[in-house]
Amino acid sequence: MPFALIAARKDLLRRFRDPAALLMWLGLPILIGTLLSLVGNGGPTPKAHLLVVDEDHTLLSRLLISGGSQGRLADALQIETVDATAGRARIDKGEANALLTIPTGFQDAVLRDKPMTLSLVTNPAQRILPAMIEEALKMLVEAEFYVQRLFGEELRSVADTIGQGRAPPDEAIAAIGRAFNGRMRALQDTLLPPAISLEAKKAAEEHEAKDFWAMFLPGLLFMSLMFAAQGMSLDIWVEKTSTTLRRTISTPRGAGALLLGKLLAAMAVMTVAALAALVLGVTAFGVSITRAPLALVWCMFTGGALFSYLLFIQLLATSQRGGQFLSSMIVFPLMMIGGSFFPLDVMPEWMARIGRWTPNGLAAVQTQNILFGHSSGPTIGVAIAVIGVPALLALWLSVRRLRTFAVS
Repeated sequence: MPFALIAARKDLLRRFRDPAALLMWLGLPILIGTLLSLVGNGGPTPKAHLLVVDEDHTLLSRLLISGGSQGRLADALQIETVDATAGRARIDKGEANALLTIPTGFQDAVLRDKPMTLSLVTNPAQRILPAMIEEALKMLVEAEFYVQRLFGEELRSVADTIGQGRAPPDEAIAAIGRAFNGRMRALQDTLLPPAISLEAKKAAEEHEAKDFWAMFLPGLLFMSLMFAAQGMSLDIWVEKTSTTLRRTISTPRGAGALLLGKLLAAMAVMTVAALAALVLGVTAFGVSITRAPLALVWCMFTGGALFSYLLFIQLLATSQRGGQFLSSMIVFPLMMIGGSFFPLDVMPEWMARIGRWTPNGLAAVQTQNILFGHSSGPTIGVAIAVIGVPALLALWLSVRRLRTFAVS
């Protein structure tokens, strides 16, 4: 058996003799996520920032803009009117979640049931908040369809009156009002049954809870991997204090095979953690089981990279306590800014922009893309290079540093 596999087997056997540490690495992220969900249920709703270019300048376009700033929508949606040039420049800079353009002729098209296209440009660096805006606009389109089926004749009468450029007579206004009122009375029992309202509310609450956990899943997964990487990297101090490290690196196999074995052992432990999280994602959050294998491979790779970084940090420390303190000073800020405590999509934009380029933040974003069908070859390739090249460098420096570390 190759020496690296023997070293990996030794580390795994020692690690599985301490199941409490394994359970902590797996259970602590779930506990933190549960506490955050309880806190989040009483906290402010994440707010999507929508820029609107109104090229129609009609009553209906203004009602569309003002309607998004009223009632419960105002808690989840911030609407800002801009001109086309400024809006495109701001969405390119990532200063908003989406840009909506209301074209000329919007009011006439809605009233006369003509085809009309609303242009929506979303921020490509974000997923959750732009999706919220897109779903809200899809609901608006559906609502317009049913309004036309119910009140199409009356709306066309309004459009004809507006098109003539004069105020409608009182008799016409009264007739249209009576038609609207009569139609609503006839449909009241169908549109507003109490049982349907209660079931819809219950379904909406269940869907909201499901989306919350799906949004948190990648960050919590990499919180678990970060804890595991830190714990496995501290194992080098166990080898040193027990004097086995000095004897091991004096063998012909050398330091490289020893560290390779430790890397393999760390990747095996983190594969178990990732597998547990992915099983939860498939069974509870609607993740497609066909995407889980690629996500598992990605977590193995990124978990090994995180271990390589933290192992090098341990080798730079002068004591075990110093190594634990130094690694904690790195791990916890990375988890905070990398989306483990709060999803990147609900963090301030400047912080999220930094977090997406941290090793764990970039890995979590790609995991989310893989799990929910937004991944692409070029983006994964860039992420592999950004995460993998520094990890290889850290591993190479660790091999060179190990002999000095063992005898110091």
